[in-house]
Amino acid sequence: MKFLSTPKFWNDKSHPLKYCFFLFSLIYYILFQINKMKQIIFEKEIKIKTICVGNIYLGGTGKTPLTEKIYHNLKDLKKTCIIKKFRQSQIDEINMLNSKTTIFTPKNRLAGLIEAEQKGFEIAILDDGMQDFSFKKNRSILCIKSKKGFGNENILPAGPLREPLSAIQNYEVAVINGKKNFVLENLLKSFKKDIKIFYSSYVLKNKEKFYNKKFFAFSGIADNKSFIDFLKKNDVNIVENKFFPDHYIFSDNQIEKFILKYKKKGVELITTEKNYNSISSRCKKDIFFTEIDLQIDNFKDFLNEIN
Repeated sequence: MKFLSTPKFWNDKSHPLKYCFFLFSLIYYILFQINKMKQIIFEKEIKIKTICVGNIYLGGTGKTPLTEKIYHNLKDLKKTCIIKKFRQSQIDEINMLNSKTTIFTPKNRLAGLIEAEQKGFEIAILDDGMQDFSFKKNRSILCIKSKKGFGNENILPAGPLREPLSAIQNYEVAVINGKKNFVLENLLKSFKKDIKIFYSSYVLKNKEKFYNKKFFAFSGIADNKSFIDFLKKNDVNIVENKFFPDHYIFSDNQIEKFILKYKKKGVELITTEKNYNSISSRCKKDIFFTEIDLQIDNFKDFLNEIN
């Protein structure tokens, strides 16, 4: 399911359009539960420790940056890897993680965990996978955007949720990206009283590269507007921007047209690190990308909770 941005009614509890999709949501829920029960019957318990970074809201909650952050802070303590189910549509994220981490990209997560275990890895961090019930997880982390929360709180396609809100009880830890949100905290605790809540934010690491320049920003991520907001917050001069669907693969021809159009205007090109990794090598030299660091409040406490 690909959108330039999520449907507006997904984030509006009062929007009447959601009622048009209730029957489809019921069908989705029934099929989801049938599949869940089939997997639980054959659920495997494996020796390797699993930390699952997941979400309930479909896409754009910051799973991959958090997965990478955890990896870099555990890899020197124990032999650690990342498991990300292979999807051709997510090759951009796979390439990005592959350049910086030890990653397994199986078509089946359980098979990937077994392979990692056989190769001597002690910890596997799963980038997504909370809706995979074929194996037991040691720790589960729920990623949420403070601004969006759980949208209109309906499951697909009437809303943005992959599971009902009751699935919150399956997580030990929640990481809210953005500003303090006490309403969201109370909602989480209403489903799981002892859930541990932490806040995160993004910091632009290579900000100095963008001084005194004008940029055309383009991106193909789940929340394109958040990319533009982040650039503006960091005083990057954006004169024009263009959005594409999440995991969009840019062709050389497309990038070359952008370069030709904007370079003669004295405007540079900028994109996300994820999108940059999907661009061919010969075009990369003419493109800037954002290097971000995910910062988590009370980070030592967070590591203690998941480790």
